[in-house]
Amino acid sequence: MKDSAAQGDYATKIADIFYALNYNPKRPKQKINHTQGFCALGTFTPNSEASKRFDIPILRDKNIPAEVRYSLGGAIKSDKSKGRGMALRMQTNAESWSMVLLNTEINFAKNPQEFITFFEMRIPQNGRVDSEKIKTITQNTPSFKNFEKYMQGIGITPSVANTAYHSIHTFYFKEKNGKNIPARITFEPLLGTKYATQKELDSMNDSFLESDFARHVANAPIKYNMYLILANKGDKVDDTTALWQGAHKRALIGTLSVAQTSDGACNDEMFLPADIPQGVSAPSDPLFSVRNEVYGITFGRRQ
Repeated sequence: MKDSAAQGDYATKIADIFYALNYNPKRPKQKINHTQGFCALGTFTPNSEASKRFDIPILRDKNIPAEVRYSLGGAIKSDKSKGRGMALRMQTNAESWSMVLLNTEINFAKNPQEFITFFEMRIPQNGRVDSEKIKTITQNTPSFKNFEKYMQGIGITPSVANTAYHSIHTFYFKEKNGKNIPARITFEPLLGTKYATQKELDSMNDSFLESDFARHVANAPIKYNMYLILANKGDKVDDTTALWQGAHKRALIGTLSVAQTSDGACNDEMFLPADIPQGVSAPSDPLFSVRNEVYGITFGRRQ
């Protein structure tokens, strides 16, 4: 009970910080994080080999309707930023599977305390953000420093069709032999990951992703292969800041085909990472349950 109470306190604190950073009194019911985004529809087609290997009933369906929300990080409004997100909900008659994915393989914080510090130090004090304080804390916090270095190798993707998306968390997947194996999820675009050049960015406006998406799907769906990146012995499965090194076995789970834009209904919905199907177990890291609680709190405040 004590741990649950502490997690609830962390979740409320994080929600409060998001509102301190991103709240817009003119739009009080908008999403407070990943604010800018657009909605799309598609289908997920499971790989037949995956349904043979894994005891995950949802993978027995042939074509699963999928709702997608593409977004930017935080309350950023310009597509000329690095942060990208993709929320996904696959729904069958029997159950659903929701995922909240980012274009980074790792996170900046390994626990709720670090998560709070990372954003709290960015809240303006007396009308200004203390850049020197941020720099000092970043250099003295291994998780922050590691993420800052990682982000130096990440560019700005010119299209969601050229963006890979990752779970960050490690989930557990039940094989037919009853064994639960740890793995991270990645969605790789069939057109490959690509970063825009500065010249290309200079020719773009601040909201090019949605129009580029519409141009793409007018000709053909945007497709991603969903893989499980299977953990090696020694990989940290309870640390979202740990970048797994070396070669890893992969399991193709299926292909997501995003075919059209939809109305903005998904902007008012909640995609909850804890919405997982039979045969998939939740991550063991200290951020996952808190993250879900934060989503619930901020969703409630928008109603």
